[in-house]
Amino acid sequence: MDEAPFIRPDCELEGFGAEDARITQIGDTYYINYTAVSIHGITTALATTKDFVHVEKHGSIFVTENRDVCIFPEKIGGRYFALVRPVPRQIGQAKMWLSASEDLLHWGEFTPVAMPRFPWDAARNGGGAVPIRTDAGWLVLYHGADRESNRYSMGAMLLDLEDPRKVVAISREPVLYAEAPYETTGFYPNVVFSCGAFLVDGVVHMYYGGADRVMALARADLRQLLDSMERLA
Repeated sequence: MDEAPFIRPDCELEGFGAEDARITQIGDTYYINYTAVSIHGITTALATTKDFVHVEKHGSIFVTENRDVCIFPEKIGGRYFALVRPVPRQIGQAKMWLSASEDLLHWGEFTPVAMPRFPWDAARNGGGAVPIRTDAGWLVLYHGADRESNRYSMGAMLLDLEDPRKVVAISREPVLYAEAPYETTGFYPNVVFSCGAFLVDGVVHMYYGGADRVMALARADLRQLLDSMERLA
């Protein structure tokens, strides 16, 4: 049991760091999945807490290389689901997949998310914030990078509430892209990258990193955001 109110590298699989944490609340437990980086590659590990004082680590839940994991905040059809991003080394693209689990520790049934790709996310895309349940579907705010400049932007899509393998709607253009000075200049320029968002009174609040140097907040009216998407189903 880790008594510190944060997660710090303390094992071989986290030798180079622990980063990009995403927090999913299910019941009274917060599930924190984070990227573990080491000489063995990049993978995803899991920790849990009920009070953000006592944190229990559960080790790696995906083999290398798999990151950008976003765990849905409730069971769907009796199982847990997560967006994942395996990175093929020979054939294929770095893009979002869906995975299922009975216990949040052991994952299988990997399925590519059947979503169209656009110039702004042609190089790669991956999960951003934990999916948000809305009446219209699961709202997924995700990141993508283009081929020309490796600029990271944020997009939005809706997944079916009962079957998250189905893409209901998607934004053809980014809902957020690097344009402010603190987003275009920094440790990693031209980057906006989110790991967390929430919905309050019809307004989506998305926290995101700008140029890997600062944290920022963007807000959007949920109805306007949904109306801006292209319906696919």
